[in-house]
Amino acid sequence: MDSTFTLLDLGWQPYFQQQLSLDDLESNRIARICSHQDNTYELIDESGLFSLSEHSEMPDMTVGDWVITDADHLFIRRLDRASVFDNIAANIDTVFIVCALDENFNLPLIKRYLGLVHEAQADAVVILTKADTCEDTQEKRAQVERLDPILIVETVNTLDPDSMDCLSPWLKQGKTIALLGAQGAGKSSLINTLMQHDGTSLPKIGTSNTLQPIPKGAILLDSNGLRELQVAQYKGGKIESFADILSLAEDCRFSDCQHQGEPGCAIAKAVKQDRLDEQRVANFLLLRFEETDDGIKAKSKPQGKFYRSAQSDVRARKHSAAE
Repeated sequence: MDSTFTLLDLGWQPYFQQQLSLDDLESNRIARICSHQDNTYELIDESGLFSLSEHSEMPDMTVGDWVITDADHLFIRRLDRASVFDNIAANIDTVFIVCALDENFNLPLIKRYLGLVHEAQADAVVILTKADTCEDTQEKRAQVERLDPILIVETVNTLDPDSMDCLSPWLKQGKTIALLGAQGAGKSSLINTLMQHDGTSLPKIGTSNTLQPIPKGAILLDSNGLRELQVAQYKGGKIESFADILSLAEDCRFSDCQHQGEPGCAIAKAVKQDRLDEQRVANFLLLRFEETDDGIKAKSKPQGKFYRSAQSDVRARKHSAAE
């Protein structure tokens, strides 16, 4: 069943209003893309849901895009985007970067997410969770704040709605938000608390649940593409947390050393000399390798990509220090 929404309910902003022509205001329809599956876009406007079939004359479009059609739902144009994430999500105003303050605290991952958000031209707010499990909350918060002098960092209890009042400025009607964070960071708890309301049913936007209305008025954009993107960034950020081991790997006798007993392995030497913790090295190797169907260990493509990227960063820092 279609529910009635205003454009403001759907995340409409003055930036898009400025792109409208007189015909758009008088005769055409303004809609937002809810999902894209099997060469078909699902859109919603003030009258309800409708579909557009993808064709070659259309520009690249994705979830969150605003589109102009005529009265018969024929495509006219896509409005310019305020932000875009690798063409998998568009027109997100603010991204909540969620990170736990427990043993999963990962500063390199936060840096990766910040770079992703800045590249997309969206705003970022870092939300630190699980402060009750952390003895050095203020120090870790200070580490995050040092990443950017104007970065907003909030510490919340994701199970307590009152502690999340600090997020209200980004949850107003007309705003679109998204969340990025590793598994276990507290994203699900945060979303569940944000979605708490007075017991009345919130209207549903589309059939994919990619756009979800929040009781305070904002729209949550949660697409499969964004989930895949944050997993890839997580792998890269996790690898970077082993920068000291990556640096040692540069000193191995063989450039393709797998650090599993080869002669001249600098990592094995460091473990033997008690300069590296053996369990930490094991965790590093688990991150680099995954089990294939036939039981043979092989480096995955995404992990290999980010391993090489992180290794290059370490190499560049070493060369810079030498100079």
